[in-house]
Amino acid sequence: MREKLYITFHSEDEIRHFVDTCNEFDDAIDIRIQKTAMDAKSLLGMLLMKTEEPLEIEYACYDDEDNYEEFKQAILEKYDAKVVPAAEKPAENKIV
Repeated sequence: MREKLYITFHSEDEIRHFVDTCNEFDDAIDIRIQKTAMDAKSLLGMLLMKTEEPLEIEYACYDDEDNYEEFKQAILEKYDAKVVPAAEKPAENKIV
């Protein structure tokens, strides 16, 4: 199972830049918070997402060219994002 990516936005400007980054990739990219999923390439939809809360990024490749690693590097370099092994959940969501 693939690792999970989480991102936390701190401003609407960050969300706008993130949408631009997602649109550089041909693959499907969604943001999930609990049971709600939003197309990460939709600026209007993304502006409805909460800031300051970790959101899961779902990356799906439907063709032969999987750019996940390139996408992951771009996200980790530009945003407050982290990679979590598939068996774990982010620390912010763990019950103590």
